[in-house]
Amino acid sequence: MAVIVFYGVSIIFVFMNSAVLTYQVDFPEWAVSIKGLPKKLYVRGILPGGLDSSGIGIVGSRRISPYGIRVLRELFYFLKDAGITVISGFTAGTDSYAHELALGAGCTTVAVMPCGCDIVHPSTNKELYKRIVGGGGAVVSEFEDGFMPQKWTYPKRNRITAALSKVILVVEASLKSGSMITAGFAKKYNRKIFSVPGDIYTERSAGTNKLLSGGADIYLSPVQILNEMGVTTTQTARSSAEDIGDGGTIKESDVLNILKEKNLSFDGLGSKTGISAGSLNEILMKMLLKNLIFEKNGVYYVL
Repeated sequence: MAVIVFYGVSIIFVFMNSAVLTYQVDFPEWAVSIKGLPKKLYVRGILPGGLDSSGIGIVGSRRISPYGIRVLRELFYFLKDAGITVISGFTAGTDSYAHELALGAGCTTVAVMPCGCDIVHPSTNKELYKRIVGGGGAVVSEFEDGFMPQKWTYPKRNRITAALSKVILVVEASLKSGSMITAGFAKKYNRKIFSVPGDIYTERSAGTNKLLSGGADIYLSPVQILNEMGVTTTQTARSSAEDIGDGGTIKESDVLNILKEKNLSFDGLGSKTGISAGSLNEILMKMLLKNLIFEKNGVYYVL
């Protein structure tokens, strides 16, 4: 473990002493022609192939709002088992939610780091790191093991995220943010950019709204992403409520009964039902789409 001071703030970095070794691969061939990219990437885990058709980069605010979380949960309800690879930057907030929800939805996920692959940054994502590497995904970087993050390495990381992705989804972003830097690289690399519209009075939406005014596609539905990735909704939709949940033991009616007694957050419902985050997310998204419940500020209510 190491402690480094950034702008007067002490940040803890955890080095992963793991049986999983870091190795080098050629930068994916379909993107290697882009100027300014490294010829090699350091990898821990398994870097999936076919990112030119299956890779979606998801970026957004570190202070993701309940609105942003809802956008992601709805998206991953439809992406479940769709063969999509989710690429993000492992940072707190939107990145971490994207990786977590990807794992819950059975998607492969790739974390692009601003440091060596052996460093968990932020250190609070240690368990997420293990799940990504152990779940068929990868942690990747252009920096060798032991290289610590610095101010200039974050934009470097962002360009890798853009280059590896077929599509970029910007969930929330302030005007001067890493998400906007990623979107800038995505535009330069001729990647499809979807931007989630937001409140014009909210700083977290200033960047996404600016992207829309500059020609990015407005994101209104997961179907847009599915169509762009060549996935039909019938491939991802579940046929009945009985298909959702751990072993069919929790149904929509059970969640309704719980919420009738007390309004709860996602974590509160998870504790109450005892099912996995991925299964609970599926149930809630189906109920939201049926207008059985609604969510406000991270809390779920019965309509």
